[in-house]
Amino acid sequence: MKLEGKVATIIFKNDTNNWTVLLIKQKSEYITCVGETEDIEVDDELEFEGEVVAHKVYGEQFKFTSYKKVLPKTSAALISYIADNIAGVGKKTARKIVDAFGDDTVNVIRFSMDRLYEIKGLNTEKIESMNEFFNTEWEKWNTIEFLSQFQISTIVANRIYQAVGKDTIEIVKENPYSLLGFVKSLDFKVVDEIGRSLNVPLNNEERLDNGIIYAINKITEFGHTCVEKESLFSYCIELLQVDDAEISQSIMRLTLNQKLFIDKVEEKDYVFRQSMYWAEENVAKCIIEHTRQNIKQKDISKLIDKVSENNEIILSEEQKNAIFTCLNNMISIVTGGPGTGKTTIIKCIIDILEEQKKNYVLCAPTGRAAKRITQTTGKEAKTLHRLLEISKIDDNDIDMFYEYQVKQIEDEVVIVDEASMIDIMMMNNLVKGVKPSTQIIIVGDVNQLPSVGPGSVLKDIIQSDIVPTVELKQIYRQSAKSDIIVNAHKVNDGVYPEFKSKDTDLFFIPTKTIEQTVAEISSLVSYRLETYVPLDTVKDLQILTPIKKTELGTGELNATLQEILNKKSLGKNQVEHMGRIFREKDKVMQIVNNYDKKYSIEGKFFEGIYNGDIGYIKLIDNENEKLYVEFDDERLIEYDFDELEQLEHSYAITIHKSQGSEFDYVILPIFTGYKKLLTRNLLYTAMTRAKKMLVIIGNKNVLNYMVDNLESKNRKTGLKEKLEKLLYLNEKSKK
Repeated sequence: MKLEGKVATIIFKNDTNNWTVLLIKQKSEYITCVGETEDIEVDDELEFEGEVVAHKVYGEQFKFTSYKKVLPKTSAALISYIADNIAGVGKKTARKIVDAFGDDTVNVIRFSMDRLYEIKGLNTEKIESMNEFFNTEWEKWNTIEFLSQFQISTIVANRIYQAVGKDTIEIVKENPYSLLGFVKSLDFKVVDEIGRSLNVPLNNEERLDNGIIYAINKITEFGHTCVEKESLFSYCIELLQVDDAEISQSIMRLTLNQKLFIDKVEEKDYVFRQSMYWAEENVAKCIIEHTRQNIKQKDISKLIDKVSENNEIILSEEQKNAIFTCLNNMISIVTGGPGTGKTTIIKCIIDILEEQKKNYVLCAPTGRAAKRITQTTGKEAKTLHRLLEISKIDDNDIDMFYEYQVKQIEDEVVIVDEASMIDIMMMNNLVKGVKPSTQIIIVGDVNQLPSVGPGSVLKDIIQSDIVPTVELKQIYRQSAKSDIIVNAHKVNDGVYPEFKSKDTDLFFIPTKTIEQTVAEISSLVSYRLETYVPLDTVKDLQILTPIKKTELGTGELNATLQEILNKKSLGKNQVEHMGRIFREKDKVMQIVNNYDKKYSIEGKFFEGIYNGDIGYIKLIDNENEKLYVEFDDERLIEYDFDELEQLEHSYAITIHKSQGSEFDYVILPIFTGYKKLLTRNLLYTAMTRAKKMLVIIGNKNVLNYMVDNLESKNRKTGLKEKLEKLLYLNEKSKK
């Protein structure tokens, strides 16, 4: 249904997702309208398309799916419209214009602006400004109305208009698929609906080419960097409804234009998108170049003995070998599970580098991972974003991320911790930042979850057997006393974990229902854990869950836990946003990269807060609509209320979000979920997040299923093959 009226008040506007609550005046009535908007102001005349809904809190509302601006229809409205939007033209002059031209005012302004010189008080600058404004507004809203017939929202339509301009309608009619070149965030299926409505032939070249790029992106969005050619064919035939000859011709065309690449992976043809292929190629080249450089072998045994003595530790032969390998190769890897001494090795390497007066930089993929390695080594670690000065980039635009110009690293040695979290695009940016003379030391647990982004960088490099790698297997004395660590290694080996009833740091509480599982979590958090160990249940305890939805997902658990751990009270400010209540002292997480957020540490100014950073709400200033979050006990970040979509509660977080972090106490509900996601390395990663105590609550059968499920380890990538191929070509050229 349609609804038309004037904007009386903009009650709320979220600039992150454009969600808006409006009060619309219709004759003598006021109606609350909700939906996504852009570029609207009080007194705008709007026509909405939508339906009346009953909100359980706010009552009856008009929820719109699209809207358009309506040029003022009355003389009074037109006078206000001109005066409000044209600089230097007040209501008195606007009334003269409307009185002079009546119903023809808009046409005179748009098409016969010379006639406006008749009006006293107007000069060339004002007349041209008026003409430009009315034409731009008319063209934009005419375009938006045109696109709305294809079920394109006003927000997306406005984005298209901003990118394409006044010729949008003509361009769409001529070839709608060209829009994908202007607005990269557009979904191919949306544009394809326009194409079908306009009777564009199914075998149109731009349709096929863009459809194949869309298909490869969809198939590879679960971490793969490439897709088997046969699978791509099958998917594209179904998506595009053309025969395999058309698909074959389009793939050949895209390959010739270097938008796609076909390469062998495990003796089969795989198709890569351009940026993925070149990212892998660049990483492989850098690695091969580093392995070809020889470091004059030094006997550093005395230095190793010295630093071990200074740190009051006795290093095993395995650890000494790891230190020697790292310091005597231009690129090296140290991998191993919890308790195998990776951090000890990093500390010893740093001490030796300082003895040798070498410049080094310590870095990690995320803020929490960088903070953890800073705490364990006592040396500053930077995030890769901060080290490479990556900012102001669309994280969804992989081509832009591939082409990004990073800062060059001047240090002699780069030590990268938590390397299992690094995806191929970030690894490509890292290798762009290092010089051929930069020594690279990579540390990580290859058995943890792979990176959220595409690729299996650490695994691929290790499996290529090209980079000198030390795998730490020995669990050291202190760690061997931990049932968490011992059982995490068992899980990694495919053995079901064993649970004791006492003298342990690993507990299992069996439950029969989801409700019982939630009840157990609630009672542990409310009082049971505090009677067992001294802890701050907000800061020291973390609930990890495999899922986001259902009663055991992050959404429901956070609502429950907030009422237990941070109840509403008179002295505590709070603000409601999009159905969620943020309260002072709440534990929250940043869920998108925001490269513009500024903060200072010890007088130095920095920019950027990143997806996965956890903090605590320090202050809510309702009067000025500001909220302040303290991250890592040092970064105080200010948020406007309309930026709160960037935050979510983090009493409970997903296991994926916990990568690179450690928590003293962890509760892990394992009861239900999407079976393909319940994998061995998900369980292993969750278990290795806990330092002092891990409590698993749920169903033993589901737990054992996770131990048996290896599915997530099968990402399709081409880095290993590229490394082997480049090595072969280099060896061949020497002969």
